Amino acid sequence: MAQSAAFDSRFMTMGYFRLILRRFGTTPELRAAILEGTGVTEATLDDPNAHIDLYQQISQNENLDVLLGEGWVTIAPELWAHPAHGAFGVAAITAPDLMRAIEFMARYSLVRAPLNKLHLRRGPDHLTIEYSVNETLTEPQRRVVSEITFMSVRALVADILGRPPAEMEFSFACGEPSYAAELRKLLGSHVIYDAPVNSIRLPNGYLAVSSPFADPLLHERTVSDLERARLQMSAPAGIRRRVEHLLATAHAGRLDAEAASRALGISRRTLVRRLAETGVRFRDLLDSEMKRRAHELLQAGSLSRADIALRLGYADPTSFSRACRRWFGSAKKIASRRG
Repeated sequence: MAQSAAFDSRFMTMGYFRLILRRFGTTPELRAAILEGTGVTEATLDDPNAHIDLYQQISQNENLDVLLGEGWVTIAPELWAHPAHGAFGVAAITAPDLMRAIEFMARYSLVRAPLNKLHLRRGPDHLTIEYSVNETLTEPQRRVVSEITFMSVRALVADILGRPPAEMEFSFACGEPSYAAELRKLLGSHVIYDAPVNSIRLPNGYLAVSSPFADPLLHERTVSDLERARLQMSAPAGIRRRVEHLLATAHAGRLDAEAASRALGISRRTLVRRLAETGVRFRDLLDSEMKRRAHELLQAGSLSRADIALRLGYADPTSFSRACRRWFGSAKKIASRRG
């Protein structure tokens, strides 16, 4: 059976994006401002098979930071309930019990939220869920993603328990924001900041609680599709696609192999080996992405050669000029690309 387009491992569900836009885009002007720079069009929104990537979601989040101020994620907590998470949310809520729902989330989090990862650690009294966020994001970007993730996990636990999970603890690996009091009203009183890692802790007594939404057939079908996507992501071709996507969407421009492997949740050795199996090296993919960005910036003609070199992470304009000659030929040809 061919993999459904709905489970293309490079993309995220449009659920978050559409719900956020509907909730906060209450005028044509606000709607346009929320969409600005995301690359999402009205046609995309109307397409039931459309998906977005992580950085399109981040761009929408940043637009809301500007329009509504930091802490906008606390305004409408109902957005983070399980229906917003597409098939991933369906599979989690239909698991037999809370423990298996959490185990499912840890196994498949990378499939539906690329470059993020959950790790479970069970002690005598509590289960700890450690949550690592894509290292290419800035701290404010990581904080918003973590807040949404924490509220989503809490909503899932509350739905299965049938009551507020007052004993849950949430630790953020970032400084305390100005709206922390509002976040505590939603997550509960057990919220700390400046922790070594992002983590959620919940009592072991929660874990055996059966889900009232358990549906073995629906759970099995969604997990089967997500498992195919997970295997494709770890295959050589999948790793290559993820690296290409990471390089193309990283805000910081140049990204080295070490940072890329950490973002993908694999060792550098595995990254090198998987890429070699597709016939390329990491530096080949990086060079191709730098060439693409250089071409766009040269065509735009709005930045000096020195500014472009700085933006692309070159040590000096001379190094960038050598790369341009290798990519595009003579200086005359380079200049003609600005026209």
